[in-house]
Amino acid sequence: MVYAHRADIYDADTHMMESPTWLAEFADAKLRPHLTPFGQSNPAALAEAEQALAGFAKRQHNPDLAAEIEASFMAMQYKGFEGLGAWDRDERVRVNDLLGFSAHIVFPTAAFDQVQGAQDPEVFGGSVQALNRGLASFCATDARMHPAAYIPFRHGPELAMSYLDSAIAQDFTVVMIDTIAPHGAKAFTHPDFDPIWARIQDADMAITIHVGTDGGWDPVPLSFYNNGGSVPEHAAGDAPRDAIAYMGIQYNAELFLAAMIFDGVFHRFPGLRVAVVELGASWIMSWMKHLDQAYRAFRRLQDLSQVKMQPSEYVQKHIKVTPFAGEDIGWLLSTQAQDLLLFASDYPHHEGTDDPIARFEKTMEGVGEIAKQKFYTDNFRALLGSRLTT
Repeated sequence: MVYAHRADIYDADTHMMESPTWLAEFADAKLRPHLTPFGQSNPAALAEAEQALAGFAKRQHNPDLAAEIEASFMAMQYKGFEGLGAWDRDERVRVNDLLGFSAHIVFPTAAFDQVQGAQDPEVFGGSVQALNRGLASFCATDARMHPAAYIPFRHGPELAMSYLDSAIAQDFTVVMIDTIAPHGAKAFTHPDFDPIWARIQDADMAITIHVGTDGGWDPVPLSFYNNGGSVPEHAAGDAPRDAIAYMGIQYNAELFLAAMIFDGVFHRFPGLRVAVVELGASWIMSWMKHLDQAYRAFRRLQDLSQVKMQPSEYVQKHIKVTPFAGEDIGWLLSTQAQDLLLFASDYPHHEGTDDPIARFEKTMEGVGEIAKQKFYTDNFRALLGSRLTT
């Protein structure tokens, strides 16, 4: 019995969990000495990965154990590195059968943090290429998986174009980009980047921005924690450290996408399609109102001549978002968000919970079939466009 409760569910957020040496395995030989396993700075993560590797070996030689785990593979105890198919691509094919989803977007996890930690530009660039090669390899065994190639803009349009050309040559259908340019760098909406946006549009690729693709930008000053308490310990991963940080999790996306609208990128490239992944969705309705108000307030004070529609209309045309399991998507679907929401399981990450479908369905009492069809199926198909083959 598959996990999916209906046919044609598409999942906009899944991950692989890379082993400590995974990135080096796909790197050029000259780069490998400069790459350190992620566990050297995080012994707990290394121990967890080693335990998962041992568990994988056990179930490979014990069919009864494998069947037992498969029967409860969505349970929280099998999340993260312990997840079935978390890092082995052949086992992942079996997991895709168990999930029963028609297609998935696949993002990296620990290896992305390794890439971000590279200080030398040459090591960074080589790590980007290794990351993308590895993701392509992981997903090559199953056409249902669409890996998101990382295309950083931070070192300028020429390097960004080289990453993009390589991704297109590897037949990627999805790209993942950053939202916040480094201090002193050109904004990603600068006309110098227009050839990049044009290339993405011409290749009919979907664009994603994901939690963590913000260059380390933190919208919450630590002074907020000078409150007589202490700064909460930040758990591993991209999850916010606490409730205050969660309130600002989507700020980088709001600013970046507002710039895409006000600086005319969506006007110049009407075929661009962007998914905002693992940054929540409840903010989207008030943000559209805020965009329209900003346009009315400033259109006579600055050059907004490239904004040819109401800003919220660009959102409806170009942008989609993934809610967290447990968000009130019934409320969102009953407003103006029917064409904006994408189903996401976050498998095998813990944040996806042990039953994201049930948590979404719990909020959808009274929601009609048309809205559900858009959430589970149609909006994903619109995002992937002609590049979706399953």
